[in-house]
Order: sequence, then C-alpha cells, then structure tokens
Amino acid sequence: MPNEYKTEDQYNMVPLNAEKLDQELGKLPEWKQISDKWIAREYKFNSYLDGVNFAKKAGEYAEQRQHHPSIKIDYKKVTIKISSWRAKGITELDIEMVKDFDAIYCSFYE
Repeated sequence: MPNEYKTEDQYNMVPLNAEKLDQELGKLPEWKQISDKWIAREYKFNSYLDGVNFAKKAGEYAEQRQHHPSIKIDYKKVTIKISSWRAKGITELDIEMVKDFDAIYCSFYE
C-alpha cells in the first residue's frame, strides 16, 4: 500500500453501476453486497487480540484515507462494512479500500 493516499475529495464520488460492481466483487469473493448501498466482509482470526489489532490497523488506514467504514469486533471475527455516503452507494474508492483491507488482513498471516 502506498504511503500517500488519495482521499475521498480526490475521487469522482459516483456509485458504480450494477454491472461494474458485480465485476469488481467477482475479483473479491469474500466481499458480499449486503444492500444496494453496502458491501461487507467478515475476517476470522486466531485470537481476539489479532482481531482487535486488525481493526486498529484498518481504522488507521481509513483515517488516512478520510473514508470511514463500519468496523465491528465480535470475539475472533471482525466485520467491515463500507459505502460512500456522499455517493449513496459503492464507489471506486470503496473497492480500492477493500483491496487494502484484504492486504492488511493477509499481513497477519504472512
């Protein structure tokens, strides 16, 4: 992941059309569309603290991007749910960020 991130203000905040969203989610099989405006993924960890540490890293990354998902810790599971409020749907920024959340997750098991 790059050190310098584009923030929400640097994106054309237009929701992806259904075809483009399906195409992108096809490349991200763990991510599911849970409504017309939200996608989510559940991450599983070996310990509670691994999940907490992941949530912290994901939150710090989101703060750098100035685009904040919902993050829920439930024992050894962490669920991230993301959407773009301004666009009222899933945008290019959301897709970019979920790829980075997945990379953060992978860093726990390398």
